[in-house]
Amino acid sequence: MTESTPLLNERGDELDAYESISVKRRTKILLYTVTGLLGFITLWVFTMVLPSYYIPEAVPLKPINHISQLKATFEPDSAGKQINRLIMIGDIHGHYNEFRQLLKKVKYSKTKDELLVLGDFITKGPDSFKVLDYLVDHEIECIFGNHEFYVLQYYSSFHGLESPRFHSDNTQFSNLAGTRGAFNDDPEYLLAKKLQPHHVRYINSCSVIKKLGKVPLEDGGVAPGVAVHAGLRPDLELREQDPVDNLEMRSLIGPFYNETTSYPDTPFAKSWSKIYNSKHGEKPANYVVYYGHDAGRGLKLKEYTKGLDSGCDKGGKLTAAVISLRLKKGQLRLEEEIVQVGCS
Repeated sequence: MTESTPLLNERGDELDAYESISVKRRTKILLYTVTGLLGFITLWVFTMVLPSYYIPEAVPLKPINHISQLKATFEPDSAGKQINRLIMIGDIHGHYNEFRQLLKKVKYSKTKDELLVLGDFITKGPDSFKVLDYLVDHEIECIFGNHEFYVLQYYSSFHGLESPRFHSDNTQFSNLAGTRGAFNDDPEYLLAKKLQPHHVRYINSCSVIKKLGKVPLEDGGVAPGVAVHAGLRPDLELREQDPVDNLEMRSLIGPFYNETTSYPDTPFAKSWSKIYNSKHGEKPANYVVYYGHDAGRGLKLKEYTKGLDSGCDKGGKLTAAVISLRLKKGQLRLEEEIVQVGCS
């Protein structure tokens, strides 16, 4: 018996080793299975469940209106909303506090006044969504700016929608927003991802050019007025204007000044407003143009052009042009006043 005892021990040890290996193998298989299942569930949650909670519903974009008419009017017998004042504000760029300060300073009344923002009311500043919510809730008239266009480009790219285009034709910006895929950290892209349907519909409703009706001239007379974000070519009728130029231009290139540029230091370039005013109201440059976009040149008031981007986002000022209908010497007259608040 003593001779067989080692044989039994050896066999017992072999069985124990075999069972230990088998247990380890089953444990590994179980761990791999559980890990794989957890990974699948995590992937499903992040790709299917969470997006429904955190990614807003996508809204297909409508063609952007090139030209529209202001709904309000100073004319007492006209069909539009009767107003005493038209208030136009330059580039807000998400500076909600300064925006509200300016409205308080001009004593804005929703019932008696019409408020029009001249594009670039979002991006750059700290409170784009607060500005958007105010504009939406109060049904404020708006001009479409180049930064609104960039945001809609990003929005359409993120949601896989057709790129924004203009109602007048199929003109489109070609990669001006520079989309870079799902991990794009551009602030405008991050803003676009968070836009709610009512934000998108509002931005999409803004016009490139807005006809204002009659506005005052410096000599006491009146002329037709328009609002646009960047500017107009003085050699073209409104319907002939290129929407891209209207969103982007700052200067015209000589010697014929029939080509636009966004870069003032371009060789032979001059401010479009300087060329426009040199026409002295001769058609088709017979409109008084209220615009923004050109913070580099700041507040720039001329006879037929009124530049209202005074660099709020750069610590300058936020500017409003207030057109009022006032009774003077027994006659109703249109007058214009410039009102500003400082920006931090």
